[in-house]
Amino acid sequence: AVDAVLKAKSLQEFVNAAAPFAGYPNATEYYKKGNPINDLQLISTPKLVLNSLDDPSCDIENLYELSPHYNHQGKTFATIVTESKRAMVAVTRTGSHCPFLDGLFFPFVSDPLNGGWMINSWADQVSIEFYKAALEVYGDR
Repeated sequence: AVDAVLKAKSLQEFVNAAAPFAGYPNATEYYKKGNPINDLQLISTPKLVLNSLDDPSCDIENLYELSPHYNHQGKTFATIVTESKRAMVAVTRTGSHCPFLDGLFFPFVSDPLNGGWMINSWADQVSIEFYKAALEVYGDR
């Protein structure tokens, strides 16, 4: 399995080869059991998903694809999230895949935990505000 991972020429080949390292016999089982969208209706903790239009890994068009999961009855992922009581997708123009950097020339701030530097990501602040609001609405559960 290690050789297959090391020889992977694409992200998809890498994920397919690495599935056993995550405890799954193959990539099909990894996607089937490891994807939270499959059981979104059962998740009681509020979820916020940030997705930018310029994300090179998570194409926003995927949100409007039909889910192949049998529980979803041919609905799009957007519909599934909309029908969820605890999930929200926020779409932004920019942000790339994860950084959502804040600061044009110097996107770093002092790290309060170790005194060094860390990336200043406005996604962190948005997430904190979302979960503060969720606690006010749903309480501490």
